[in-house]
Order: sequence, then structure tokens, then C-alpha cells
Amino acid sequence: MSTKIQINENRLLSSFLELVQIDSPSGQEQKVGKHLFQLLSDLGGQVQQDDAGNLIARFPGRGEETILLSAHMDTVGKDTGIKPVVRDGVVYSDGTTILGADDKSGVAVVLEALTLFQEQPQLPHPPIEVVFSVEEEVGLLGAKKLDATQLHSSWGLIFDAGGPIGTLVYAAPSQNKLDVVVHGRKAHAGGSPEKGVNAIVVAAEAICAMPIGRIDEETTSNIGVISGGEATNIVPDRVTLRGEARSRDRAKLDAQTAAMVQAFENAAANRGGSVDIDVSFTYPSYVVTPDQRPYVAAQQAIESLGFEFVPQMAGGGTDGNIYNNAGIPCVVLSTGQMNAHTREEYIAIQDMIDSTEVTVKLLMQSV
Repeated sequence: MSTKIQINENRLLSSFLELVQIDSPSGQEQKVGKHLFQLLSDLGGQVQQDDAGNLIARFPGRGEETILLSAHMDTVGKDTGIKPVVRDGVVYSDGTTILGADDKSGVAVVLEALTLFQEQPQLPHPPIEVVFSVEEEVGLLGAKKLDATQLHSSWGLIFDAGGPIGTLVYAAPSQNKLDVVVHGRKAHAGGSPEKGVNAIVVAAEAICAMPIGRIDEETTSNIGVISGGEATNIVPDRVTLRGEARSRDRAKLDAQTAAMVQAFENAAANRGGSVDIDVSFTYPSYVVTPDQRPYVAAQQAIESLGFEFVPQMAGGGTDGNIYNNAGIPCVVLSTGQMNAHTREEYIAIQDMIDSTEVTVKLLMQSV
């Protein structure tokens, strides 16, 4: 089958290298969006861009069942000026930034699959709907803003996981975000510190008292951002914090969130301060069962090509959380990206080739 599919390694690599060099931190996807709009149009897609910046493209095919292929255009954090380095069949950054394989590798795999179907019309495939989303890394905002009622897909594949080719994510957690403001009381740190209430101390006491990190196999929590204080000679009266809780079990999510809120409230009361806490539900969990269409189709394609099938539950969300809860069952497939969200991120060229082969095989089998 691989000889019939004839994946173009050089084209796939060139596409990926070009994509990672187009700056697209979350909220700054305009340039890469314009680039991809043209590429999708050149491939024969009916392409539109919604008000949020998401790209939706449709390609005709055989049969009545439309399949969604999705990846996100944005990269995590604020890194720009990414310089990819190819060494011994692996793509790295130059070490000063992330690479952006999360999720430019997913975009490149989808583009290569579409290109193969265009240049090899003898390869059958079903109708395909492509979504390249924006602002995935900051809470799945693009997918949330997408009008899911305009999608025609029966089920779908999200290209946004790491690990060996054959990895399939079938479940992911819900998430709550916490925005916290701790209020203390200012005082001169040298002249009258006893008159003050140190907001940093209140925040520290709360963090030390709350369950944090890995809570159980389904649940995690984190305080990721903290800011406050003016000078060393001022008892600080205000600290802001941002944190999160995640769980695949909604009751556990609620319990973990309540424990974090209680820790802040107790610390503030103990120290004579106060606290404002805003809890927002970011995205819902999902589970795709082994009898559902995307799970079955992906497993068949993976195993038919000789890859080990590795079903997993994830600790983080993807656009799949949104699509699944909109009634489009989706699983998440690995493109081979490794060490995502770090400057040590890398991806093997062969993994992108294999991911493309799995995708093409799956689509051909779905006709």
C-alpha cells in the first residue's frame, strides 16, 4: 500500500519547514491563515474563513459520510523567529525557541494527504472537511467560536498528539481556570511591617495548603502565573494568580476546584486579607468508545500498516473536546511531535511520513 500511496517526503518536509517559519503565536495567526487559505484553494477546496480566523475547507469525495480532518494553526507561548534545524532525519529548533511541531506537523500531514489525493485521483476517499483552527493553545478559543452547525462531518480526526505513530487519544479531561486576586494591606516594610498584610505571604500559604500537581490518574492542578509587589520596602497589598484544574471526572474537577478556592479563602482569613476568585469552565471532557466509528477506523488503518495501536487517555484538551461535545465524535492521532511546549521540541521526518500514510489509508478504507 505504501508504494501505491507514494508519499512525497521532500514535499512534506518542505511544507513543514515553511509552516514553522511563519510566526503564529495564539492570536497572531493572520499570516499563516492567509498562506493556508491559498494552499487549500489551490488543492481544489471550497475554502472559507470565519470571523474568528478559523479556516474551513471542503473537498468532494465518494460516499455519503464526510470526515473531518483538523489541526490548529497557532503555536504555544510568544516565540517567534523559529529557525528549524534538520539533523539525522529529525527536525529541531535552533534551541532558542520552540519548534512548533505542535501543531504545524498536523497541518503539514493534512496538506500532504490532500495533495496525494489530488495528484493520484485513482486513490478513493470520502468527502473531506478540513478545519485549521486558531487560538487552540489558549483554551480552544477558535474551536469554541466556530459555528459547529455549519460542519457536515459525521466524525473526525484531530492531528494534535505526540508519541509513537499508532497513538490514539480517545478521552480527555474537562478544565476549570482560576483567576485570583489576593488583597492585603500596604505598610512600610522597615518602619511598620506589623501594620501590613502581606498579599504574597497569603498567596504562598494558600498554594502550600492546596492539593496541587498530580491528584490522581484522572485529575491534575496547577498554579502557573503569579504577579505582585512594588518594592522591597513596601508590604505588598495585591497579588494576582492564574491556575487551573483538570479531570476526566466532572465530580473530581469540581472537588479539586473547590479545594483550591478554599485554600485561598482560608489563607486570606488567617492573615487578615481578602480574596476575589473567578472560576471559569474552559472546556468539557469526552470519551470515544472502541465501538465508535473514528476509533474503529483509526485502529484498522494503524494495524493494517503494521504499527502498534496505542490507545490513550490524555491529560490535556484539544479541539477534539469541542467537536465531540458538538456531536462530531473525534479521536486524536499522533504526528510524532515530542517535547511539545519546550525548546527541546522535535519531530522525526519518518513519523510525519508514517502519520500521513495512516491518514491516507484510513480515508481510503472509509469509502
